[in-house]
Amino acid sequence: MSQRSARCVLITYNEEGQRIETCTVDRHSVSALKESALVMPWSLESRSFALDDEFARQLGGTALLLLAIDQPELEQYITVTQQRPEEPAAE
Repeated sequence: MSQRSARCVLITYNEEGQRIETCTVDRHSVSALKESALVMPWSLESRSFALDDEFARQLGGTALLLLAIDQPELEQYITVTQQRPEEPAAE
């Protein structure tokens, strides 16, 4: 059995079907796209390599908010907390 190449996950909003869609694609096929994209690195080391519920909440919330930048009709549906209550406000 041959090993699959490394994959990336894409998250899109389908306006016509009014649904969020996820798919996996070959990592090499998105390399050129990343050169002109907003890339937000999420350091695993700074999170003690914990891919836990809080990490998933932050990553998922960020993905939804990023989709809404260019598809503002999504904003009315997004109710995720953008800042945890115990976190001090950024100055």
